[in-house]
Amino acid sequence: MASWYNPILNGHYIIKQPTADFLLIKTTDTHFIAADSSKLILMTIASPINFLLLCILIFGCGLYLRRERRKRHYKNQIADLNVQANSLLTAFNLEVKPAENPLGVSSLSQSINSLNTHVVNYVKQTQTSICQDKLTLLIDRHAYIEHIDRQIHHADQENLKCALLFIDLDGFKQVNDSFGHSFGDEILVQVASRLANVLRHHKLSNINSANQLEQNLSRLGGDEFSIFIELLDDSDRVVEIAKHVLSELEKDFVLGNKIVKISASIGIAAYPDSASTPQALLQLADVAMYRAKSDGKGIFKVYSPEMGNKMRRYHYLLEELRIAISCKDFYLSFQPIVHVEDCMIDYFEALIRWDHPVEGMIPPSEFIPIAEESNLILELGDWIMLESCRQMAAWHNAGMRKVKISVNVSGIQLKHRDIYDWIMKKLKKTGLPATSLMLEITESTFIKASPKIIKELSRLREEGITIAIDDFGTGFSSLSTLADLPIDVIKIDRSFISQANKSQKYNDILNTISELGQKLGLKIVAEGVEEIAQFELVKKMGVSSVQGYLVSRPESSANVGNKVLRNNTSNLSTSGTSAWDIVR
Repeated sequence: MASWYNPILNGHYIIKQPTADFLLIKTTDTHFIAADSSKLILMTIASPINFLLLCILIFGCGLYLRRERRKRHYKNQIADLNVQANSLLTAFNLEVKPAENPLGVSSLSQSINSLNTHVVNYVKQTQTSICQDKLTLLIDRHAYIEHIDRQIHHADQENLKCALLFIDLDGFKQVNDSFGHSFGDEILVQVASRLANVLRHHKLSNINSANQLEQNLSRLGGDEFSIFIELLDDSDRVVEIAKHVLSELEKDFVLGNKIVKISASIGIAAYPDSASTPQALLQLADVAMYRAKSDGKGIFKVYSPEMGNKMRRYHYLLEELRIAISCKDFYLSFQPIVHVEDCMIDYFEALIRWDHPVEGMIPPSEFIPIAEESNLILELGDWIMLESCRQMAAWHNAGMRKVKISVNVSGIQLKHRDIYDWIMKKLKKTGLPATSLMLEITESTFIKASPKIIKELSRLREEGITIAIDDFGTGFSSLSTLADLPIDVIKIDRSFISQANKSQKYNDILNTISELGQKLGLKIVAEGVEEIAQFELVKKMGVSSVQGYLVSRPESSANVGNKVLRNNTSNLSTSGTSAWDIVR
């Protein structure tokens, strides 16, 4: 083979020359056909078919390169998402089984599944917590009302009855005040547990499948709970359940080394007999519950229309009382308390009166409890104390130097006022000597008084103010407690006086109280003396002073002035007091 050619495919040859390379196309014995290789390549490329093939090749290469770039891009994105997912898992303290490729799709899928499970659980927990009381874990008022609405709608369709129990703990406020709110919270948790047991015992449970919460038991707020009895077919069953609740809550509550006793008052309202909406059921059961409290606590009451009338009366008087306080539409009457030996005036008790423009005279026994429950007694009590001291200061300057003015002070005032500063400011403002003022505090209020209040009353006593325990015998205070109280006067409740001549038992009690007071160095006053026989009896027992209609009904300040100041000027100037004429 000649040295001037090289073999190529298809039997063709390349002829290399100094100036160019030629492609040998065809040969004979004497001739050969050759073409310039560079020109032949251009001609080949310029061929339509070859050009198309070249374009296809270039396009295919471009697609391949683009796909590879996308794969790298997606891998980077998946890697970034894995990093973010792992950060979220770490933040939520979630663990995932390690994948073979921690930055791959499988790892991302595991992370997403874990996050999805966490979110689903979180949503479920959130929905539960929204409608759940955080302390007792019972459903709250809002969720309870929604449940009742669904149940009474079903009962209406089936022509069935339902009932609602409104439960309010008695004396729970004293538990909080005595032992602290954390102790009280533990009591509430135990109450919720006992009520749940009552539901299970009577097969009243209705568990929500979504959040696993009991639907027929709710903590409405504070120390208020409620039980809903659905699809009622026997009215006696409600009474049975209410009695069971009272029995459970009367049992001792034990926390650590402390034993606490409380009770509950229950109001009951029925659907559709009493009300047709959840809100109305709660409201009317609440009304019945307050009747239970006013009738002695620790009992249950079923709502009746008469209770509704009483509640409407309550709210009417409450609003009228607000108006009357702002306009000072009250006046004071004064009832004398006299010595049994000579009927000389010992002191006057200031008694508030309300002459309503429409109702006429409204007795204090009706509006004072409303004022205390609404705390309006604070503002009303300010006015009573100021006017009483002002009137007594005027009488004191007119000659009644040994006569005191007695003012009733409620437990609400003792709790919310700095009693020492409050009283001393009133005395300073009116110019009344401290020795001319007496404070009357009921026995039940004294029993509940905190050490701070007792200390404040002791300071007032040191200033010369007289402290009296009112309605003695109704609060069941112990003798040891009585001996430690900062008091000067015991006022025996009128119930003992009215029964003393009829019952030897009451006679003996009255005699014992009188002897006890004398031994403790206390002055004894008999309230509610209306008959001569009662007057003679208490005088015989050694009672110091008497008060009641036999002595005098409450009088206006003008009448007191006419009877005492104008007719006894000479007597006042020497003794500082005067006799009060008693019609026997």
